[in-house]
Amino acid sequence: MLSLGDIALFALAAFAASHWWRARGFKSQALKLAWQRCKLLQVQLLDQSVVLKKIRLQRGESGSLQWRRTYDFEFSSTGSDRYKGTLTLAGARLLSIEMEPHVVPDDDDSFVN
Repeated sequence: MLSLGDIALFALAAFAASHWWRARGFKSQALKLAWQRCKLLQVQLLDQSVVLKKIRLQRGESGSLQWRRTYDFEFSSTGSDRYKGTLTLAGARLLSIEMEPHVVPDDDDSFVN
């Protein structure tokens, strides 16, 4: 027979697994958005990755609590330089993408196909 402690432990494990699974989806969304912005600006997304830097609960426009996640990524405009970018999501909605000032590539130097 299961005790109340066993049920609570199971519920906590289920919550953690659900949270981890949803976080993977948000990270995938952030990577897609960073890639799209880099393509639009004709720069190269380096390492094909984003890194979660900060997560916090915040009230949204409707007043409900939602997770605000901030991801960092790096990009290059010439292939020999590295610049930082930051992307912020509120839930699954993009709030902002900020990128360091960088050298604009010539048409001949473009990385995007």
